[in-house]
Amino acid sequence: MSLAAVQKEIEQWEPEEQDRLAATLSVLRLKRNPEHAAKLAERLDDRSPAHWLTLDELKRQLAHE
Repeated sequence: MSLAAVQKEIEQWEPEEQDRLAATLSVLRLKRNPEHAAKLAERLDDRSPAHWLTLDELKRQLAHE
């Protein structure tokens, strides 16, 4: 099954199922790269608006991943 097919399938899932998948993928990413947790915590704790992204900036970044 191709990634595109998987993505199309996931779009049809209920939001709760999508959330469970997101959690599973996050756990797998943390196992693959333990430093990711520290970086994520640092970003979540950052209260400086200068470091925040606008919605358009976020969309641009996601389009390049």
